[in-house]
Amino acid sequence: SDADLMLLTTRSAESLAAKIIGNLTRDLGDSGIDPGLSIRLPDEACKMSWDDPVVFSSLAESRLLAGSLKLYSKYFYDFRHGAMRRRNRLIREVVAARREERQRWGETNYLLRPNVKRSRGALRDIQLIRWIGFAAYGETDLERLVKLGALPEEDYRLLRQAYGFMLSLRNELHFREQKSQDILDRPTQMEIAEDWGYKGTDGVLPVEQFMQDYFDNT
Repeated sequence: SDADLMLLTTRSAESLAAKIIGNLTRDLGDSGIDPGLSIRLPDEACKMSWDDPVVFSSLAESRLLAGSLKLYSKYFYDFRHGAMRRRNRLIREVVAARREERQRWGETNYLLRPNVKRSRGALRDIQLIRWIGFAAYGETDLERLVKLGALPEEDYRLLRQAYGFMLSLRNELHFREQKSQDILDRPTQMEIAEDWGYKGTDGVLPVEQFMQDYFDNT
């Protein structure tokens, strides 16, 4: 799939960070990984997220991989509280950005060739709930949002089920194609239905059973 890596640095260490990211780009490229890489100062990263809903949604999912816990904690504290102060505008903007994306990839979940990441009801819509949760409550974890009273338990149960199904399906597509592939076309639907053990019933083909599960989850 894809990966976004941000190298967080202080101003005094920018030249060293540039050298590190050059080596990192080369080494990851040699291993066949092509991530999005950036170098940011903490204040710069926060400001960019306030101005761009795509950057905000990406940083809302931030987690420390390696390096200074002190630097990361200070950055994420400022980012989290800054987002909550701007919650109304940020929520409007991420919802608008998602609506625009759905218009490009399918406004109905009953598509013949759906995009399991970007079409209506797909993984992006589950992520949207997480991004709204972060702007409103400073949390992306769905279980934490339930405990905060922001998400009904029944909705949480349905989201967990749908997320598991959609993530398994996206992984299946990637493994089959050996690349980032999110379009579920008819031949692939038939292959997955068979491999996942759908048997069909009188008048209902295995692929139709599989796609009904897809539609139910979306």
